[in-house]
Order: sequence, then structure tokens, then C-alpha cells
Amino acid sequence: MEKLSLEIIEAAEKIIGTQFEELKRNKMGDYIEYILDYNKKVNLISRKSEDSVLATGIIESYALYEMIKDSEGSFLDVGSGGGIPGIIISIFMPEAKIELLDSTQKKARFLNSAAIHLGLENAVAVDKRFEELPVTKKYDIIFSRGVGNFEILKEHFLKRIKNTGRAIILTGEDNAGIFKGYDIFSNPYLDGRIIVNMEK
Repeated sequence: MEKLSLEIIEAAEKIIGTQFEELKRNKMGDYIEYILDYNKKVNLISRKSEDSVLATGIIESYALYEMIKDSEGSFLDVGSGGGIPGIIISIFMPEAKIELLDSTQKKARFLNSAAIHLGLENAVAVDKRFEELPVTKKYDIIFSRGVGNFEILKEHFLKRIKNTGRAIILTGEDNAGIFKGYDIFSNPYLDGRIIVNMEK
């Protein structure tokens, strides 16, 4: 594993207070090296702060993992972008089937390329807008980092989760006001970040 990748993982582990299993740690290292190399050609994450963006992304993904680790079935990552949290969750939960949704073609191409490169048979990219997905297809868990226009997107989340499913939003605490009526938790590892749990 390259030095920078190791430093990013160790920075995340220090804040979380754990050390990842060796296989998952190595996969994350491969992912970091792959996205850093790809980022030179296609702007997936901020080039000015790649290390902090990735460390924070791993930490936030781990907080999500702790909420859903006992869940099974089909997951959807809305606006997957550079693969956070979707790629990280697919590393932590190899038994789950995860669709990485991004309407930007170059990002969807990266996601599929990364999944193949990392040998993640449980992850596949979907090059569509969220509202273009058929409402007949239901997911056990839908998650998203960021909210977009939540008032418009809310119905799309709720239409596409199973009756026993849920949607989870990872966002900043300044957005808490728009999630009235849903369960809101502080991210245990990141100040100013919240986790919103939505069920039917």
C-alpha cells in the first residue's frame, strides 16, 4: 500500500477508534490509490484536499455502516460520485447488492471501472437520474450523502424503499430543519454532521 493511502486510512481509524480488518483495509487502500490516479484525469473530488476528503468520506461511510451492518438485500447509493459512501459500503458489506447511482456519465464510468478494478462483484453503477429509476424496483436501503432539493426528492426516496426499508441521509447539521418528523442522529465521529433515518 502506498504511503499516502496508508496515512489516509490511519487518520480515519484514529478518529473512529478502530483498526479495519486487513482485507477491507487493503481494498480501501486500493480504492484510494485508484481514485487518486483517476482524479488526475477526471475531477471526482477536490484536488486541493484529496487526503482530507477521502479520510472524512471513510469516516462518514463507517458511521453509515454501523447503522446498516445487520441489514441484508439491495442497497442504492444516490449521487455516488467518487464512490463515497457506496464503494466503501460495498467493501464493508460484500454480501449486499449495491447500485451506485450517478447521472454524470464520467462518474458512472469511474464507478464501474473502480468496482471492476477492486473486484467488487456486489457493486454496479447506474447512469441515470434518481427520478428516472422505475418505481416498481424497491430497495431495502437507499442512502445518500447530501440532500439536493429534499422536498422534491423525498417522494422518490419513499416510493423506492420496500415497506420494511429505509432511506438514510448523511448531511450537515445546518440541514436538520428540513427533516422534521424523521429520526436525526449526530454523527458520532464528525462534528457538524448528522444522519437522518427515514421510514415509511
